[in-house]
Amino acid sequence: MPSPFRIACFGDSLTEGYGLAHDEALPAVLERSLRDRGVDARCLNFGVSGDTAEDGLRRLDRVIEADPDGVILAFGANDCFLDEPAEDVESRLALLIEAFRKRNIPVLLVGVNAGLNPDEAYRTDFEAVFPALAERYGLPLFPDILAPYQGDPSLTLLDGLHPNAAGAAAIGRALLPMAEELAVSAKA
Repeated sequence: MPSPFRIACFGDSLTEGYGLAHDEALPAVLERSLRDRGVDARCLNFGVSGDTAEDGLRRLDRVIEADPDGVILAFGANDCFLDEPAEDVESRLALLIEAFRKRNIPVLLVGVNAGLNPDEAYRTDFEAVFPALAERYGLPLFPDILAPYQGDPSLTLLDGLHPNAAGAAAIGRALLPMAEELAVSAKA
């Protein structure tokens, strides 16, 4: 019997499931949804609250050692919060992408909006990073991990920033078609 398609969900608190039970976090939601659609997948949670793309580089070896068949790469929210220069974020994400490509591990890139950053020029530069990387590397891009829940208090924790269980489920529903494509196309 073939083994399940292993997806490393690699990112920050939005991936980890900050404030949520393990089975409410995005990777668990995606795994259940993929299986409901007949895709034999296992979603590995490599999310760490507070992490930036630079932190992701430090954790890269652990993700590679898990031998994933695909990666959902979702960094950027903390980089934006910390005003990391957009060009630095882009170069760090590029290094992550290249490390996976070198091992023939397909990547689904997940973007994030910079709407909470008060600097309009920064927002423009930061939000351009994800489409530029997707185009450069020919990657599928889920444009904004925040969009499925941001601005709806019924989908956030009390901090108004992180998704609650219903918010994580909303992200999962929105991301599901692209996650399914990642699994199906990589197995083909």
